[in-house]
Formats: sequence, C-alpha cells, structure tokens
Amino acid sequence: MRGIPDPGDARHWIARRRDAVQERLADVEARLAVVRASRAEWTDEEHDPEGFALTFEWQQAEGARSAHEAELLELDRALLRVDDGSYGLCTSCGLPIPHEQLELRPARVLCVSCAERRPEGPR
Repeated sequence: MRGIPDPGDARHWIARRRDAVQERLADVEARLAVVRASRAEWTDEEHDPEGFALTFEWQQAEGARSAHEAELLELDRALLRVDDGSYGLCTSCGLPIPHEQLELRPARVLCVSCAERRPEGPR
C-alpha cells in the first residue's frame, strides 16, 4: 500500500478538479442570469404559466451553485492538508486513502472502508 501522495500530484489533482467545478459554476451562473432576466419580465407567478417553470429553474440552479461553492471550499481545505502533510490520510482511521480515489475525488477525507460505514455515504 502506498502512503500519502506526492504534494505535486495532490496539487495537480486538486487544481484539475477546481477547474472543472469552476467551469460548472460559471455555467450555473449563466443559467441564473437568464432566469433573473426572465423573472424580471413577469410579476404574477400564480397566474403566469411560465412562473412555476422559472421558479423551479431558479431553485435548481441555486442548489447547484451552493453545491459547487461547497466543493470549492472542500478543495481549499484539501490544499491546506497538502501543506500540513495530512493530505491523503483518512480522518477516521488514519490509514492512507488510495491514490486512485484521491485522483477521482481530491477533496476526499475518508478511506473507502470508513466511508462505507458512515450513514450519510462516502465523502
């Protein structure tokens, strides 16, 4: 079993994921701009057939934006773990997280075994 990953590799994985999340966040922001513009054109959601659809779209986009922003914060914390030397170690059992798992989800803080035991699912 390999130990913690090379800091350069870890930073690369984190940067690559950050780029992908920021791209998705930009797409969500663009969707929100369209919804804002459309919502500005109507005032009576209850009687406007487009009202519900716009509200639904707004809620979906806001949820996506929140999720992307939360992931960016997790990636920031991952960089701090790289700096302090704890990146790649499970926060529950202390064993190394497989590099392949970190490459897929660079903000991961739990090994597969510990993640499977958690009621809310893997992290």
